[in-house]
Amino acid sequence: MNNVLILAFPQEWDGSEILSFLEARNCRLSVHHPREPVSEDEIISLIGGVDGIITGSHPYTRRVISAADNLKIISRTGAGFDTIDLEAATERGIIVTTTPDANSESVAELAMGLMLAVARQIPQGDRDIRRGGWSPHLGVELYQKTLGIIGLGKIGKRLAKRAYGFDMTILAYDLFQDEAFATEYGVTYLPLEEVLARADFVSIHSPLSPETSGLIGEPELKLMKPTAYLVNTARGPIVDESSLIHALNAGWIAGAGLDVFSQEPPTNSPLLSIENVVLGPHVAASTEEAMYRMARGAAENVVKVFAGEQPLGVVNPS
Repeated sequence: MNNVLILAFPQEWDGSEILSFLEARNCRLSVHHPREPVSEDEIISLIGGVDGIITGSHPYTRRVISAADNLKIISRTGAGFDTIDLEAATERGIIVTTTPDANSESVAELAMGLMLAVARQIPQGDRDIRRGGWSPHLGVELYQKTLGIIGLGKIGKRLAKRAYGFDMTILAYDLFQDEAFATEYGVTYLPLEEVLARADFVSIHSPLSPETSGLIGEPELKLMKPTAYLVNTARGPIVDESSLIHALNAGWIAGAGLDVFSQEPPTNSPLLSIENVVLGPHVAASTEEAMYRMARGAAENVVKVFAGEQPLGVVNPS
């Protein structure tokens, strides 16, 4: 019998069928669905004797991992792993996995939704009517505009497919180039600076890493057109938030759609009072379909490790 700790936000977990799947495969379950991010001490209090963890974006620091006396796998229900100390996990022989493709459709859909929302000022119109107003405003079309995708991985490619249907010109910046995909969907790979300078919409889909933290700062925002919009559904720290706030207030860009922030929730952030920004509470992956795929994939990875098989989505070296 293997002890499995499930520590995932309620919106990251879909449900009873997957619990039955694990129990049928010799797993003894301890299920915790916190409403707020948990602390290192809270995780340490739960981790003793645990063989596998299925988890959301909670902090698995070196201190936490050092307290894990029997842990074999940390299985993330999403694609991100920036809250896990990979070096410490690798030193302890703990496999870290993600479910990188499970939420791709959902994130790409929200990115497209944010593009439409900022271009047509949909939230502003809604707020105006609710306040008793009726002030039709002029938006812009996505049709035949230029989209710049920063990070043409699984999610970025799905966004490109949707943009292709809008007859958009698609530019991409990525260190790893898929020429076959680019040919099929009319994508042109360019350096980051050229993508930013030419795009009418810029959508970020890079993972957060030391190399991408602050990737979009003041110099990059100044490259963008004053009529351009920035969309971020990846990770907040990829964009230097203070520079973005200045760019919005100074008119360097026309607006932004943000589902992620440098601090979540963005309590007291100046972004809350800027009219030409559409804000989301980090829900890009929060669809019923994605939740099921992520939870099922994370559970399957745990079972594979216990069976001595190779799991999917391994992110640390063996």
